[in-house]
Amino acid sequence: MTAEMITASIAIVLTDIIGSTKFVQKHGAATAAHWFGVHDRMVLSLITKYNGQWVDNSDGHLMYFACVSDAVAFAFAYKKQLRVHKFPFRSRIGIHWDNMIITHAAQHLVRGGVKRINIEGLGKARAARCMSICEAEQILLTNDAMLKFKERAHRNPFIPKKALSAMVGLYSFKGVKEPETLWAMGLIEAQLQPPKDGEKVKRIGGRKKIRTRLRNKNLIEKFWWIFYRIGFLACVGWLIVLWPFISSHRKKVLWDVDFWWLKPFEWVNDIALFVIENIQQIINNL
Repeated sequence: MTAEMITASIAIVLTDIIGSTKFVQKHGAATAAHWFGVHDRMVLSLITKYNGQWVDNSDGHLMYFACVSDAVAFAFAYKKQLRVHKFPFRSRIGIHWDNMIITHAAQHLVRGGVKRINIEGLGKARAARCMSICEAEQILLTNDAMLKFKERAHRNPFIPKKALSAMVGLYSFKGVKEPETLWAMGLIEAQLQPPKDGEKVKRIGGRKKIRTRLRNKNLIEKFWWIFYRIGFLACVGWLIVLWPFISSHRKKVLWDVDFWWLKPFEWVNDIALFVIENIQQIINNL
């Protein structure tokens, strides 16, 4: 019985545990084996739930789905489970849509230890490059995957309603001629930021920071968003209060008033008066 090969367009998904070697060194082989085993069982259950097919695993997993929306639903559930069950590590994930060759090995080869299913094609390398620079809490997709996702995103009830997506830039993949546009998905602004370069991936261009609405920011981002705006309004308020003083042509007007706490900043008054006088001279000469 020979191996069966079919060609199909699929969503290739690759995951990888961040810092797995350091984790083993720090906690020991026994503890690492326990957590990696729990992790494998969790991933396999999610693959089954979201209609995927397991292909291979080592520090991470290789799998595929018939549609990108199922792959994205898996990715969101996977990231959530890592947080909910308090895994002591996080994982990268990359999704790519491509035409691949799916090979089903003969039964006698499977009994001998050969993988039951394998996939071949350049799409696997592109998915790996995409995954390699993914940040801990985000999901990365290639442009082909995002275009396909947008066709059917509304049909998958397992994708969070508050899911956000953003184009994070143009990247050069080692071994791939054409540059790749990457997209990030997440639930808050921090998860949509452009990932840094990797060993085999270099960023060519794109926005340095992705901005979203206030409701999609985390607590720290909300704090700074409010802080900067209050600071701006405070400066405007002080300018309005002090304007009658600094607009006077007589320097002594401001300092004759008993504002002792302003005296160390008398040079500000001098500069303001100088600027105002010059503006008035320009206006008079028009």
